[in-house]
Formats: sequence, structure tokens, C-alpha cells
Amino acid sequence: MIPDLDRPKHVHVVAIGGAAMSAIAHILVTGGHRVTGSDAVDSPILDRLREQGCTVWVGHDAAHVDSADLVTISTAVKEGNVEYDAAQRAGIPIVSRPDMMEAFGKLRRTVAVSGTHGKTTTSAMAVLVLEAAGWDPSFIVGGQVTQLGTGVRWRESPWLCVEADESDSSFLRFGAEAVIVTNIEADHLDHHGTMEALEEAFDRFVGQATTRVVCADDPGCRALVERVGGPAHVTTYGFADGSNYQVVNYRPLRLGAAFTVRSSGADLAEIVLRVPGTHNVLNATAVFALATELGIATDVSARALGEFRGVGRRFEHRGETGGVTFVDDYAHLPTEVRATVQAALSGGWGRVVAVFQPHRYTRVRDVGVDFAHSFDGADVVVITGLYPAGQAPIEGISGRTVFDAVAATGPLFELRYRETRRELVGLLNSILRDGDLCLTMNAGDLTTLPDEMISHPGFADAVPDPVPDPVPDATDATDAHR
Repeated sequence: MIPDLDRPKHVHVVAIGGAAMSAIAHILVTGGHRVTGSDAVDSPILDRLREQGCTVWVGHDAAHVDSADLVTISTAVKEGNVEYDAAQRAGIPIVSRPDMMEAFGKLRRTVAVSGTHGKTTTSAMAVLVLEAAGWDPSFIVGGQVTQLGTGVRWRESPWLCVEADESDSSFLRFGAEAVIVTNIEADHLDHHGTMEALEEAFDRFVGQATTRVVCADDPGCRALVERVGGPAHVTTYGFADGSNYQVVNYRPLRLGAAFTVRSSGADLAEIVLRVPGTHNVLNATAVFALATELGIATDVSARALGEFRGVGRRFEHRGETGGVTFVDDYAHLPTEVRATVQAALSGGWGRVVAVFQPHRYTRVRDVGVDFAHSFDGADVVVITGLYPAGQAPIEGISGRTVFDAVAATGPLFELRYRETRRELVGLLNSILRDGDLCLTMNAGDLTTLPDEMISHPGFADAVPDPVPDPVPDATDATDAHR
């Protein structure tokens, strides 16, 4: 059901504390609707929603839906939830997250960013460029845009910029006027079923738009270009020769990158980013290409991209102690991990100590072996126990699935496995030393590790001075080293 949001309504949001549902609540209350909501636990997100005018309860109760005109739910909410069941009994329309997103899309001209990797950063960059151009866009981004202090905003401007999610096909619901596709790889096959079905969904996503910007460096995107009619129907970007917007003169910086964008033989702009890695160069070039195609001046785009300071959990500097620098990243797929490690290697740290937490049983089952070379170039790699994200265990699948895939390659780095947080902290306390970068990568709860390490009693005092690489402990059967 696609709700009519032209007139104020009382909307109750179940699981209001999640990123997507809290964004929906923010947009609704900003748009003049009365918003109530509930979540299982209290959180800072609920506090912010209360400050914005939402009535929010901790815990679910059938009475919470009384007088609601609509109830909107996350994909995790099913029959058996007391509020869901109460709404059904009362005949109150129940609206899914994708349906609500489609309703928002109908109210605005939409710029949508999708792809297996890079959606959040690219959409945040797009927001800042549109803002710099004076378009004052509304936006829904799956992370906090550092300069704006939020990931969601609703304005009167006719433009909406969204991070469009392919995981449940909701990216098809916006009917976006302008789109970016960063890459296409096998993920969320538990929803799509097959790679062919996922590709068909991306074809439809691009086919709906009049301005289409697609990465020429990515094999999945190159195949998409051919399926939707060839280069004449799509604007391409990348390092690849023949790209409509080509990256040239790339220079890595410790916490950034510099490069030039060239089109039809002419250099359009020099861009200096404050975020590192070739993946971020590609993200920025995608936005530059889209903005130029939409008529935004190249100097405006280049300046806004140069001021971009990142998104929460995307190569996020979390602090330093004992001479060790801590950076956290949301990377949780093989290509993302590889890109993040490569970005770290350009920073000039004494050693890169990469800590990775595998995410979801189905994902590790489907792509676990693809992590085999994702960590190449790091000095020390630690794989942890798997974060299930609510999924039931799958026999034979665990964090060791990833560890075994990496170990089988005979890696040229020290490789360790630690199942629990306690074991992991103990290991890191013993091996981290002055000059190291400790890079945590995950979509689970490992993101709290840097703060724990920095505040851990005696951690800074326990970090040893630089010493030669240790001889691997042959008695530790959980570790591998070459």
C-alpha cells in the first residue's frame, strides 16, 4: 500500500529506533504529521526523535497503535509483534518501509545512488554538491554526513537525494530521475534468489532514470551498460580509458587523495579529497559526473567534494593512544575490505593491523571464500567470530570460514583468529605497538572496539615500543603465518 501523505496523519512507527525507520519518522514529523513509535530498547536515536516532536515508547504494546491512521513497519517486523497484530485486528493500514519510501519519492524529484559498495559515501557526497549548488535538497543517507551532523533532512526544495537500497528491491520504488550505480556484485541473494535477478533489478533501476551514471571500472556495471543499450544511453566514469569522465593524475595522500577529471580530452577539474583510497576517488568522480550532467558548474562540484569530511563509519578516525591510530570502517564484503585495506596502505603507518568481523551466516556462506585475497598488503590480520545479525546458524559456517579461505592462500602476513571479544582485546593488547594503524572492519558490533581499546585501563602503557616482526607462535593452532 502506498500511503497518501498530502494531508497530516497520525503515523505509528514500529521499530522506530532503526536507521531507516528513524529516518521515516523524521521526515513524517518534519512534514507536519503526528508521529508515535516504539522500539525494544532506548537509545540516543529515540532521544533525538523525542526532541523533534515524536512520541516514543520503549517496549511494544497493542495500545500504542490506538488512534493511528497508519502503522509503518521495518522489514524485521512480522505477525506476532503485538502492535502489528493490533493494527491488523483494528483494520489500520500497515505500510512497509519500501512503500513509505515510494510515497516520499512521489513528493520530490529524486537523485538515487545504488550499488553493492559505496552507496552511503557517494550519496553523502552528492548531498553536499547539491547543497553547494543551492538546491537545498532533502536527503536520506544511511550514515551521518559529517558536515551536516545528520543522515536525514526534509526540506521544501523539489529535490530529494537518497541512498537507494537494493537489498530488498526498494531502490526501484523511487522512480528516480537521476541515478548512480557504483558497482554490482553478488550480495543479498537471499532476497533476489539469483545473480540474474539482481542484475535485472539494477537494469530496471537504471532504466527508470533519464540521467544515468555508471562505473566503467566495474565488470558488473560494464555488463549493465550493454544490457540497457550501450554507451550511448549511459554516462560512464572511472579510471578506464574511454570513460565519459575519466580519472587521471591520481596521487594518494595519507588521509586523502588528489586527481583530475578529464572528459572528451579536456581536464575539467582538479579535486583534492580529505578521504583516502581509489574507491573514494571513484565515488567522488561519480558525483562530479552526475552533477555536471545535471548542469551544476564543475568548480562548484570540485570545491564541495574537496570539503567532504566523510561519513560515520567510513574510514572513520576514532582516536589514538600509545602511538596506535584507530580507524573503523563499515567494510563487510570482499571488495569493500580490499579497498579499505588498500586505502590504509597509502597512509604510511608503521604497520597495518586489520581486524575483520564476518557478518551474517548467509553472506559468509555465499561469499566467504571471496575474502581470500581481500587483506593482501596488511601486516597483521585478525579474523573474529561471526556476527549473526539475527540469523539462525548455518552448519559449517562461522568466522573460521573466512579465516580458512585466507589461510589457504599462504598469506604473506601474520594471520590470527580470535572468537570472542575478550580474546581479541587480549591479543591486540599484546601485539599493537607505536606507529601501528589498527583498522577495524565490520557491519556488526566490532565498531565499539576502538573506543574500548582507547579507554581500556592500562592499554596505552601496555603498548610496546617498535620491535622487529615477531616470530610466529607455532604452538597457537588458531593462528597462521607465512
